Amino acid sequence: MDVAILFIAFYLLLKRKFAWVLFAIILLTTSYLGIGTNISEFAIAHNVSDSGLILYLVLCFYFISKNKFKLINSPLGNYIIIFYLFLLISFCIDLLFNNIDFVSIVKTSRHWIFLSCIWFFYYIPSKEVRKLINYLFNATVIISIIMLFEFFSGIQILGKEYETLTSESGDLLIRGSIPSTFILFYLLLLFTPFYKFNLKTKYFYIILFSTVLITSVIRSWFLAIIFGIFIILILQKKLLLKNVFTGIVIITGLFLAIFNNPIIKERFIEGFQEVQNFNFINKNDLQGNFSFRILHMQERLIYISQSYQYGIFGLGNISEEYFPEIFEIGLLDESERVIQLDTADIAWSAFFLRLGLLGTFLYLYFFVSMLLAFYRIRKNNSLATTTFVYLFINLTIISFASSSIATGHFFLLPITLYFLSKKEVKLTTIQTDINKL
Repeated sequence: MDVAILFIAFYLLLKRKFAWVLFAIILLTTSYLGIGTNISEFAIAHNVSDSGLILYLVLCFYFISKNKFKLINSPLGNYIIIFYLFLLISFCIDLLFNNIDFVSIVKTSRHWIFLSCIWFFYYIPSKEVRKLINYLFNATVIISIIMLFEFFSGIQILGKEYETLTSESGDLLIRGSIPSTFILFYLLLLFTPFYKFNLKTKYFYIILFSTVLITSVIRSWFLAIIFGIFIILILQKKLLLKNVFTGIVIITGLFLAIFNNPIIKERFIEGFQEVQNFNFINKNDLQGNFSFRILHMQERLIYISQSYQYGIFGLGNISEEYFPEIFEIGLLDESERVIQLDTADIAWSAFFLRLGLLGTFLYLYFFVSMLLAFYRIRKNNSLATTTFVYLFINLTIISFASSSIATGHFFLLPITLYFLSKKEVKLTTIQTDINKL
Protein backbone atom coordinates (compact mmCIF):
# COMPACT_ATOMS: atom_id res chain seq x y z
CA MET A 1 0.00 0.00 0.00
CA ASP A 2 2.84 2.40 0.79
CA VAL A 3 4.29 1.98 -2.70
CA ALA A 4 0.92 2.88 -4.25
CA ILE A 5 0.68 5.97 -2.02
CA LEU A 6 4.23 6.90 -3.02
CA PHE A 7 3.54 6.87 -6.76
CA ILE A 8 0.20 8.63 -6.39
CA ALA A 9 1.99 11.33 -4.37
CA PHE A 10 4.61 11.71 -7.14
CA TYR A 11 1.80 12.42 -9.60
CA LEU A 12 0.17 14.88 -7.19
CA LEU A 13 3.51 16.66 -6.77
CA LEU A 14 3.64 17.24 -10.51
CA LYS A 15 0.16 18.75 -10.21
CA ARG A 16 1.43 20.99 -7.37
CA LYS A 17 -1.00 19.43 -4.90
CA PHE A 18 1.42 20.01 -2.03
CA ALA A 19 -1.16 19.44 0.72
CA TRP A 20 -1.80 15.91 -0.49
CA VAL A 21 1.93 15.23 -0.85
CA LEU A 22 2.55 16.39 2.72
CA PHE A 23 -0.41 14.32 3.89
CA ALA A 24 1.12 11.27 2.19
CA ILE A 25 4.50 11.88 3.85
CA ILE A 26 2.93 12.18 7.30
CA LEU A 27 0.71 9.16 6.62
CA LEU A 28 3.73 7.00 5.74
CA THR A 29 5.96 8.21 8.57
CA THR A 30 3.31 7.68 11.26
CA SER A 31 2.35 4.15 10.22
CA TYR A 32 -0.87 5.40 8.63
CA LEU A 33 -1.63 7.79 11.51
CA GLY A 34 -1.16 5.01 14.03
CA ILE A 35 -3.64 2.48 12.66
CA GLY A 36 -1.19 0.41 10.63
CA THR A 37 2.27 -1.07 10.80
CA ASN A 38 5.64 0.28 9.71
CA ILE A 39 6.57 -3.03 8.09
CA SER A 40 5.68 -3.76 4.46
CA GLU A 41 6.33 -7.06 2.68
CA PHE A 42 5.51 -5.73 -0.80
CA ALA A 43 8.24 -6.69 -3.30
CA ILE A 44 10.90 -6.79 -0.56
CA ALA A 45 10.55 -6.32 3.17
CA HIS A 46 10.99 -2.64 4.03
CA ASN A 47 9.82 0.08 6.38
CA VAL A 48 6.79 2.09 5.32
CA SER A 49 8.53 5.19 6.68
CA ASP A 50 11.25 4.73 4.05
CA SER A 51 8.67 5.40 1.36
CA GLY A 52 7.82 8.57 3.27
CA LEU A 53 11.52 9.49 3.37
CA ILE A 54 11.88 9.04 -0.41
CA LEU A 55 8.82 11.20 -1.01
CA TYR A 56 10.12 13.81 1.43
CA LEU A 57 13.49 14.04 -0.32
CA VAL A 58 11.83 14.42 -3.71
CA LEU A 59 9.56 17.16 -2.34
CA CYS A 60 12.51 19.04 -0.83
CA PHE A 61 14.45 18.80 -4.09
CA TYR A 62 11.41 20.15 -5.92
CA PHE A 63 11.16 23.18 -3.62
CA ILE A 64 14.86 24.00 -3.64
CA SER A 65 15.20 23.59 -7.41
CA LYS A 66 12.20 25.85 -7.99
CA ASN A 67 13.75 28.49 -5.73
CA LYS A 68 17.24 28.58 -7.30
CA PHE A 69 18.71 26.27 -4.64
CA LYS A 70 18.31 28.89 -1.95
CA LEU A 71 17.91 27.61 1.62
CA ILE A 72 15.80 29.48 4.12
CA ASN A 73 17.91 31.12 6.81
CA SER A 74 16.27 30.52 10.17
CA PRO A 75 17.67 30.77 13.73
CA LEU A 76 16.04 27.40 14.43
CA GLY A 77 17.97 25.99 11.50
CA ASN A 78 21.23 26.89 13.25
CA TYR A 79 20.31 24.61 16.16
CA ILE A 80 19.68 21.76 13.74
CA ILE A 81 23.06 22.40 12.08
CA ILE A 82 24.72 22.02 15.49
CA PHE A 83 22.76 18.81 16.09
CA TYR A 84 23.75 17.50 12.65
CA LEU A 85 27.41 18.27 13.38
CA PHE A 86 27.07 16.19 16.54
CA LEU A 87 25.57 13.33 14.50
CA LEU A 88 28.43 13.56 12.00
CA ILE A 89 31.00 13.25 14.78
CA SER A 90 28.99 10.37 16.23
CA PHE A 91 29.01 8.61 12.84
CA CYS A 92 32.79 8.99 12.60
CA ILE A 93 33.21 7.51 16.09
CA ASP A 94 30.97 4.60 15.08
CA LEU A 95 33.04 3.87 11.97
CA LEU A 96 36.49 4.40 13.52
CA PHE A 97 36.11 3.17 17.11
CA ASN A 98 32.82 1.28 17.57
CA ASN A 99 33.23 -0.93 14.48
CA ILE A 100 29.67 -0.18 13.42
CA ASP A 101 29.13 -0.57 9.69
CA PHE A 102 27.71 2.15 7.47
CA VAL A 103 24.50 0.20 6.83
CA SER A 104 23.66 0.12 10.55
CA ILE A 105 24.31 3.86 10.82
CA VAL A 106 21.92 4.56 7.95
CA LYS A 107 19.25 2.18 9.30
CA THR A 108 19.18 3.67 12.79
CA SER A 109 19.68 7.38 12.08
CA ARG A 110 18.03 8.14 8.72
CA HIS A 111 14.91 9.45 10.46
CA TRP A 112 16.86 12.55 11.53
CA ILE A 113 16.87 13.67 7.88
CA PHE A 114 13.30 14.91 8.38
CA LEU A 115 14.57 17.73 10.62
CA SER A 116 15.99 19.35 7.50
CA CYS A 117 12.46 20.47 6.61
CA ILE A 118 13.34 23.64 8.58
CA TRP A 119 15.13 24.82 5.39
CA PHE A 120 12.49 23.75 2.86
CA PHE A 121 8.95 23.93 4.21
CA TYR A 122 8.86 27.71 4.21
CA TYR A 123 8.19 27.42 0.48
CA ILE A 124 4.92 25.55 1.00
CA PRO A 125 2.06 27.95 0.18
CA SER A 126 -0.06 28.88 3.20
CA LYS A 127 -3.28 27.71 1.54
CA GLU A 128 -1.74 24.26 1.04
CA VAL A 129 -0.81 24.04 4.72
CA ARG A 130 -4.37 25.03 5.63
CA LYS A 131 -5.63 22.20 3.43
CA LEU A 132 -3.20 19.78 5.12
CA ILE A 133 -4.56 20.75 8.54
CA ASN A 134 -8.09 19.96 7.35
CA TYR A 135 -7.06 16.69 5.69
CA LEU A 136 -5.42 15.47 8.91
CA PHE A 137 -8.41 16.61 10.96
CA ASN A 138 -10.87 14.75 8.72
CA ALA A 139 -8.68 11.65 8.79
CA THR A 140 -8.54 11.82 12.60
CA VAL A 141 -12.33 12.12 12.77
CA ILE A 142 -12.87 9.15 10.43
CA ILE A 143 -10.36 6.96 12.28
CA SER A 144 -11.94 7.90 15.64
CA ILE A 145 -15.44 7.02 14.42
CA ILE A 146 -14.22 3.65 13.10
CA MET A 147 -12.43 2.92 16.38
CA LEU A 148 -15.56 3.63 18.42
CA PHE A 149 -17.68 1.57 16.05
CA GLU A 150 -15.27 -1.34 16.46
CA PHE A 151 -15.19 -0.90 20.23
CA PHE A 152 -18.96 -0.87 20.76
CA SER A 153 -19.94 -3.32 18.00
CA GLY A 154 -17.11 -5.81 18.24
CA ILE A 155 -16.79 -5.75 14.44
CA GLN A 156 -13.17 -5.26 13.40
CA ILE A 157 -12.37 -3.00 10.46
CA LEU A 158 -8.84 -1.81 11.17
CA GLY A 159 -7.72 -5.25 12.36
CA LYS A 160 -6.53 -4.11 15.79
CA GLU A 161 -6.55 -6.64 18.61
CA TYR A 162 -8.27 -5.49 21.79
CA GLU A 163 -6.79 -6.01 25.23
CA THR A 164 -8.99 -7.13 28.12
CA LEU A 165 -8.28 -5.64 31.55
CA THR A 166 -9.37 -7.28 34.79
CA SER A 167 -9.75 -5.51 38.13
CA GLU A 168 -8.95 -7.04 41.50
CA SER A 169 -12.67 -7.61 42.03
CA GLY A 170 -12.94 -9.54 38.76
CA ASP A 171 -14.55 -6.81 36.63
CA LEU A 172 -13.68 -6.97 32.95
CA LEU A 173 -13.03 -4.05 30.59
CA ILE A 174 -12.18 -4.22 26.91
CA ARG A 175 -9.50 -1.65 26.22
CA GLY A 176 -9.93 0.37 23.02
CA SER A 177 -7.24 0.93 20.39
CA ILE A 178 -4.49 3.49 20.76
CA PRO A 179 -5.98 6.72 19.34
CA SER A 180 -4.91 8.27 16.06
CA THR A 181 -1.57 10.11 16.00
CA PHE A 182 -2.86 13.69 16.12
CA ILE A 183 -5.97 13.30 18.26
CA LEU A 184 -4.41 15.26 21.13
CA PHE A 185 -3.43 18.10 18.81
CA TYR A 186 -6.90 18.44 17.33
CA LEU A 187 -8.67 18.10 20.65
CA LEU A 188 -6.58 21.04 21.89
CA LEU A 189 -7.21 22.98 18.66
CA LEU A 190 -10.97 22.66 19.19
CA PHE A 191 -10.60 24.80 22.32
CA THR A 192 -9.38 27.71 20.19
CA PRO A 193 -11.23 29.87 17.63
CA PHE A 194 -9.36 28.18 14.75
CA TYR A 195 -12.37 26.22 13.49
CA LYS A 196 -15.55 28.26 12.98
CA PHE A 197 -17.86 25.37 13.82
CA ASN A 198 -21.20 25.99 15.45
CA LEU A 199 -21.39 24.94 19.08
CA LYS A 200 -23.12 21.60 18.45
CA THR A 201 -20.56 20.55 15.84
CA LYS A 202 -17.66 21.54 18.07
CA TYR A 203 -19.16 19.61 20.99
CA PHE A 204 -19.59 16.56 18.75
CA TYR A 205 -15.90 16.51 17.79
CA ILE A 206 -14.74 17.17 21.35
CA ILE A 207 -16.93 14.37 22.71
CA LEU A 208 -15.83 12.05 19.88
CA PHE A 209 -12.12 12.54 20.56
CA SER A 210 -12.60 12.43 24.34
CA THR A 211 -14.51 9.15 24.12
CA VAL A 212 -11.73 7.57 22.07
CA LEU A 213 -9.24 8.66 24.75
CA ILE A 214 -11.44 7.24 27.50
CA THR A 215 -11.85 3.85 25.81
CA SER A 216 -8.08 3.59 25.26
CA VAL A 217 -7.48 3.83 29.03
CA ILE A 218 -4.07 5.44 28.48
CA ARG A 219 -3.31 7.28 31.71
CA SER A 220 -0.55 9.49 30.32
CA TRP A 221 -2.84 10.72 27.52
CA PHE A 222 -5.59 11.45 30.05
CA LEU A 223 -3.17 13.51 32.11
CA ALA A 224 -1.70 15.22 29.04
CA ILE A 225 -5.03 16.35 27.60
CA ILE A 226 -6.35 17.62 30.94
CA PHE A 227 -3.13 19.54 31.52
CA GLY A 228 -3.12 20.73 27.90
CA ILE A 229 -6.70 22.03 27.97
CA PHE A 230 -5.93 23.86 31.21
CA ILE A 231 -2.92 25.61 29.60
CA ILE A 232 -4.90 26.43 26.44
CA LEU A 233 -7.58 28.13 28.53
CA ILE A 234 -5.00 30.17 30.42
CA LEU A 235 -3.08 31.32 27.33
CA GLN A 236 -6.12 32.65 25.48
CA LYS A 237 -6.85 36.02 27.01
CA LYS A 238 -9.82 36.71 24.74
CA LEU A 239 -11.36 33.29 25.22
CA LEU A 240 -15.14 33.21 25.05
CA LEU A 241 -16.96 32.15 28.19
CA LYS A 242 -18.62 29.25 26.37
CA ASN A 243 -15.18 27.75 25.59
CA VAL A 244 -14.21 28.01 29.27
CA PHE A 245 -17.45 26.25 30.12
CA THR A 246 -16.70 23.58 27.49
CA GLY A 247 -13.26 23.04 28.95
CA ILE A 248 -14.64 22.64 32.46
CA VAL A 249 -17.30 20.21 31.21
CA ILE A 250 -14.78 18.06 29.32
CA ILE A 251 -12.26 17.97 32.17
CA THR A 252 -15.06 17.11 34.60
CA GLY A 253 -16.32 14.46 32.20
CA LEU A 254 -12.88 12.87 31.96
CA PHE A 255 -12.59 12.75 35.75
CA LEU A 256 -16.07 11.21 36.02
CA ALA A 257 -15.14 8.63 33.37
CA ILE A 258 -12.07 7.76 35.41
CA PHE A 259 -13.72 7.41 38.81
CA ASN A 260 -17.06 5.92 37.75
CA ASN A 261 -15.50 2.94 36.00
CA PRO A 262 -13.90 0.57 38.52
CA ILE A 263 -11.16 -0.65 36.19
CA ILE A 264 -10.18 2.78 34.90
CA LYS A 265 -10.27 4.09 38.46
CA GLU A 266 -8.13 1.19 39.61
CA ARG A 267 -5.56 1.85 36.86
CA PHE A 268 -5.21 5.48 37.91
CA ILE A 269 -4.96 4.59 41.59
CA GLU A 270 -2.27 2.03 40.71
CA GLY A 271 -0.45 4.71 38.74
CA PHE A 272 -0.48 7.13 41.67
CA GLN A 273 0.67 4.37 44.02
CA GLU A 274 3.52 3.47 41.65
CA VAL A 275 4.73 7.06 41.70
CA GLN A 276 4.34 7.31 45.47
CA ASN A 277 6.06 4.02 46.30
CA PHE A 278 8.58 3.97 43.46
CA ASN A 279 12.13 2.94 44.31
CA PHE A 280 14.39 4.64 41.77
CA ILE A 281 17.21 2.18 42.39
CA ASN A 282 15.62 -1.24 42.86
CA LYS A 283 15.38 -3.19 39.57
CA ASN A 284 13.02 -5.65 41.23
CA ASP A 285 10.46 -2.89 41.82
CA LEU A 286 8.60 -3.51 38.55
CA GLN A 287 5.08 -2.99 39.89
CA GLY A 288 3.56 -1.40 36.77
CA ASN A 289 4.07 0.57 33.58
CA PHE A 290 5.52 3.63 35.31
CA SER A 291 8.10 1.57 37.21
CA PHE A 292 8.97 -0.36 34.06
CA ARG A 293 9.58 2.77 32.00
CA ILE A 294 11.57 4.68 34.61
CA LEU A 295 13.73 1.67 35.48
CA HIS A 296 14.14 0.98 31.75
CA MET A 297 15.56 4.48 31.37
CA GLN A 298 17.61 4.26 34.56
CA GLU A 299 19.28 0.98 33.59
CA ARG A 300 20.41 2.41 30.26
CA LEU A 301 21.48 5.76 31.73
CA ILE A 302 23.62 4.01 34.35
CA TYR A 303 25.23 1.85 31.65
CA ILE A 304 26.29 4.72 29.37
CA SER A 305 27.48 6.73 32.39
CA GLN A 306 30.18 4.14 33.05
CA SER A 307 32.10 5.27 29.95
CA TYR A 308 33.08 8.81 28.95
CA GLN A 309 32.51 8.02 25.28
CA TYR A 310 29.12 6.42 25.83
CA GLY A 311 28.14 9.11 28.30
CA ILE A 312 28.85 11.87 25.78
CA PHE A 313 27.89 10.22 22.49
CA GLY A 314 25.78 7.23 23.51
CA LEU A 315 26.19 3.69 22.25
CA GLY A 316 26.07 4.90 18.68
CA ASN A 317 24.03 3.71 15.75
CA ILE A 318 24.31 -0.03 16.11
CA SER A 319 21.35 -2.10 14.98
CA GLU A 320 19.30 -4.02 17.51
CA GLU A 321 20.26 -7.43 16.08
CA TYR A 322 24.00 -6.76 16.55
CA PHE A 323 23.85 -5.53 20.12
CA PRO A 324 24.61 -8.07 22.90
CA GLU A 325 22.02 -8.87 25.57
CA ILE A 326 23.22 -6.57 28.33
CA PHE A 327 20.04 -4.99 29.70
CA GLU A 328 17.59 -6.99 31.81
CA ILE A 329 14.62 -4.61 31.63
CA GLY A 330 12.64 -4.38 28.42
CA LEU A 331 9.89 -5.85 26.30
CA LEU A 332 10.45 -9.28 24.75
CA ASP A 333 10.78 -9.90 21.03
CA GLU A 334 9.42 -12.92 19.15
CA SER A 335 12.33 -15.08 20.34
CA GLU A 336 11.70 -14.12 24.00
CA ARG A 337 14.84 -11.95 24.03
CA VAL A 338 14.78 -8.66 25.93
CA ILE A 339 14.76 -5.84 23.38
CA GLN A 340 17.91 -3.89 24.15
CA LEU A 341 17.83 -0.63 22.21
CA ASP A 342 14.54 0.04 20.50
CA THR A 343 11.47 0.77 22.56
CA ALA A 344 8.19 2.57 21.89
CA ASP A 345 7.42 3.04 25.59
CA ILE A 346 9.69 5.93 26.58
CA ALA A 347 11.66 8.48 24.58
CA TRP A 348 14.37 9.06 27.17
CA SER A 349 15.86 5.58 26.87
CA ALA A 350 16.24 6.14 23.13
CA PHE A 351 17.77 9.58 23.70
CA PHE A 352 20.41 8.36 26.16
CA LEU A 353 21.33 5.23 24.20
CA ARG A 354 21.51 6.77 20.74
CA LEU A 355 22.61 10.34 21.49
CA GLY A 356 24.27 10.22 24.89
CA LEU A 357 24.02 13.16 27.26
CA LEU A 358 25.52 15.69 24.85
CA GLY A 359 23.32 14.70 21.92
CA THR A 360 20.25 14.65 24.12
CA PHE A 361 21.05 18.15 25.37
CA LEU A 362 21.54 19.48 21.82
CA TYR A 363 18.29 17.95 20.60
CA LEU A 364 16.35 19.24 23.61
CA TYR A 365 17.91 22.67 23.10
CA PHE A 366 16.36 22.72 19.62
CA PHE A 367 13.08 21.35 21.02
CA VAL A 368 12.84 24.05 23.69
CA SER A 369 13.84 26.70 21.14
CA MET A 370 10.94 25.57 18.96
CA LEU A 371 8.66 25.76 21.99
CA LEU A 372 9.74 29.33 22.71
CA ALA A 373 9.36 30.28 19.05
CA PHE A 374 5.70 29.23 19.14
CA TYR A 375 5.21 30.93 22.50
CA ARG A 376 6.48 34.25 21.14
CA ILE A 377 3.99 34.26 18.24
CA ARG A 378 1.05 32.77 20.14
CA LYS A 379 -0.84 36.07 20.53
CA ASN A 380 -4.07 35.95 18.51
CA ASN A 381 -2.75 32.86 16.70
CA SER A 382 -4.64 29.67 17.47
CA LEU A 383 -2.21 27.39 15.63
CA ALA A 384 0.83 28.76 17.45
CA THR A 385 -0.91 28.49 20.84
CA THR A 386 -2.07 24.92 20.17
CA THR A 387 1.28 23.75 18.80
CA PHE A 388 3.09 25.26 21.79
CA VAL A 389 0.86 23.33 24.20
CA TYR A 390 1.07 20.19 22.06
CA LEU A 391 4.87 20.26 22.07
CA PHE A 392 4.94 21.03 25.79
CA ILE A 393 2.77 18.07 26.82
CA ASN A 394 4.72 15.78 24.50
CA LEU A 395 7.99 16.81 26.14
CA THR A 396 6.81 16.74 29.75
CA ILE A 397 4.25 13.90 29.78
CA ILE A 398 3.93 11.87 26.57
CA SER A 399 7.70 11.37 26.30
CA PHE A 400 7.49 9.07 29.35
CA ALA A 401 4.94 6.84 27.60
CA SER A 402 6.00 7.07 23.94
CA SER A 403 9.18 7.46 21.93
CA SER A 404 7.57 9.66 19.26
CA ILE A 405 9.57 12.80 20.09
CA ALA A 406 12.81 10.81 19.65
CA THR A 407 12.18 10.57 15.90
CA GLY A 408 12.93 13.21 13.29
CA HIS A 409 9.55 12.93 11.57
CA PHE A 410 7.83 14.08 14.78
CA PHE A 411 8.67 17.65 13.76
CA LEU A 412 7.24 17.51 10.23
CA LEU A 413 3.88 18.94 11.29
CA PRO A 414 5.15 21.41 13.95
CA ILE A 415 7.70 22.96 11.59
CA THR A 416 5.08 23.20 8.83
CA LEU A 417 2.73 24.96 11.28
CA TYR A 418 5.55 27.21 12.47
CA PHE A 419 6.10 28.70 9.02
CA LEU A 420 2.34 29.11 8.48
CA SER A 421 1.98 30.87 11.85
CA LYS A 422 4.95 33.15 11.14
CA LYS A 423 3.49 34.16 7.77
CA GLU A 424 0.06 34.84 9.26
CA VAL A 425 1.53 36.88 12.12
CA LYS A 426 3.49 38.94 9.60
CA LEU A 427 0.37 39.55 7.48
CA THR A 428 -1.60 40.55 10.56
CA THR A 429 1.12 43.00 11.58
CA ILE A 430 1.22 44.54 8.12
CA GLN A 431 -2.58 44.84 8.04
CA THR A 432 -2.58 46.49 11.48
CA ASP A 433 0.07 49.00 10.36
CA ILE A 434 -1.98 49.80 7.24
CA ASN A 435 -5.12 50.36 9.32
CA LYS A 436 -3.21 52.85 11.47
CA LEU A 437 -2.36 55.01 8.47
